[in-house]
Amino acid sequence: MRAPRTLVVGAVAASMLAGTLATASAAPTTSSAPSAAAVSTATKPSENAKLDKTATPRLRWFSCYGGAECAKVALPLDYDNPKGAKTDVAVLRTKATGKRLGTLFVNPGGPGGSATELAYFADLWASPTIRKNFDVVGVDPRGIGFSDTVQCLPVEEQDTTYAPLADAFPVGYTKQQRYMRSMKKIARACSTNKLATAMSTAEVARDMEMVRRALGEGKLSYLGFSYGTQLGTTYANMFPSNFRSIVIDGTINPRSWSGMPWNKSRPLDFRLGSGKGAWTAMRQILAECQKAGEARCDFAAVGDTRKRFDELAAQLERKPLPVVDPYTGEKYSIDYPTMVGTLLSALYSSDAPQFVDSLLTELDYLATEAQGGTAKTPAPTKASRKALLAAVSKATGVPRRDFAYDSSLDAFLSVTCTDSQETTRLADYPRYDTQSETTAPHFGKVWLWSSSGCAGDAFTGQDEDAYVGPYDRYTPKGVLIVGNYWDPATAYTGAVETRKVLGRSRLVSSDSWGHTAYGVSACATKAVDTYLVTGASPLRDRTCPAESPAFPTREEEARVSAPQVAETKKLPKAPAGQSFPEPTVVR
Repeated sequence: MRAPRTLVVGAVAASMLAGTLATASAAPTTSSAPSAAAVSTATKPSENAKLDKTATPRLRWFSCYGGAECAKVALPLDYDNPKGAKTDVAVLRTKATGKRLGTLFVNPGGPGGSATELAYFADLWASPTIRKNFDVVGVDPRGIGFSDTVQCLPVEEQDTTYAPLADAFPVGYTKQQRYMRSMKKIARACSTNKLATAMSTAEVARDMEMVRRALGEGKLSYLGFSYGTQLGTTYANMFPSNFRSIVIDGTINPRSWSGMPWNKSRPLDFRLGSGKGAWTAMRQILAECQKAGEARCDFAAVGDTRKRFDELAAQLERKPLPVVDPYTGEKYSIDYPTMVGTLLSALYSSDAPQFVDSLLTELDYLATEAQGGTAKTPAPTKASRKALLAAVSKATGVPRRDFAYDSSLDAFLSVTCTDSQETTRLADYPRYDTQSETTAPHFGKVWLWSSSGCAGDAFTGQDEDAYVGPYDRYTPKGVLIVGNYWDPATAYTGAVETRKVLGRSRLVSSDSWGHTAYGVSACATKAVDTYLVTGASPLRDRTCPAESPAFPTREEEARVSAPQVAETKKLPKAPAGQSFPEPTVVR
């Protein structure tokens, strides 16, 4: 899961893809895709009947972006009325580099991430095993990416409406009131938008099923990250007989995400625990830093790292720190929400300990200097100061849009709110803010406010076809669940709870940093690749140990940097921020 672009965004939304991201054994002999007539439609009877009323679409592929294939399909806005209004859904495919085993559907999460972009950049994040065996297909969720895009506000109102949302979270009565007014305006606008109220995860699962049928794939193979795990879990329960392999990495507890009778009255993050997961990761890094000492972690020079962290937070909450760009002379200000938002962005990375150390060391020096003291931490260099300012600028602020409409928050709320179905009151969020400090110090505020638009009196729209369970349906094939101990967005507890719900599933637990484990842990990557290629779940749950200490010695760092046998790669740092070249249409 990620906060939308306007709410901590730049780095959090982009780095969500940075952290995600072996040879397979006993790979079966590949064969050509089955004919459309052989495609399985066995599923939950009500869903089967619903989708069978819709003709299987024809994918009219055209060459695009220098090596990929693109198509758009018109699918029912409401599958109960298949001949009614339609919405265009974008599909992108990159072909397998070897003898094709099948098609792998992918989704990067969000809600609001572009699956077509993830598929386009497959060579940068997927292992050679995956690229060799699978066409990689991304289906942009309805309302998102290159599909028909949701827009809840007039473009001329967006800048002024979004301005109060620039901070990672609002501090103080005045800012909180402004934040709530803006969030409520956007949520109310989306509540009356026909596309926005037809964007629940269930609708995306139905769209993906229609594309599976259109491709002639007998069974679905799927790899979903972060919020994409909710899509995978939902598909598995709506279409339990229609998949051969589903991997969910950075796993959300589906019963916490969906609006259930016993949880609707609680804010979404109180149910998910994302803030608690982020604080758990930060607390561990602070402990590891102190243990490693200042020879390996500069911030350890302060002595008690946890105490100094809290002091810095308190100081910035009282008064922002002035910072000057050493190259341009431009003046900046770092306040408490900026500090927390920037650190949360750092926690998304597989190199989180090093990034956190660098950021806190810079902040400690600035804060001590501002109080007229002498810092124990190393003096900053021009390069390190510039790096701090770059991290701050990426993690905060609302970019001006001019003619372009940024629909990321609209998409985030449209999916999240139609699924979560909160009955909370927006006016109670300041009280929830105070409560979050008990279980999720500092970081709980970010996640709490990011979904505040889902309060029951803010987002009032409903998708009558949203899926809210059950999530324990029998599935002929098992789901592979991947959870990272130190995930700052989808807390590890989500993977554990999902393992309990999905009876035939297996859990791969990874002792690694950042958001998601594929491409970070060689052990987890190999487990995922093997399962996707063979279609056979591991016999038992497994744990992937840390591959290096948080703050390694030079010898340990050299050993980890040596060439590895496992085929691991990382997702590009910010594919969502890269622009595609114009497509070449073959007519």
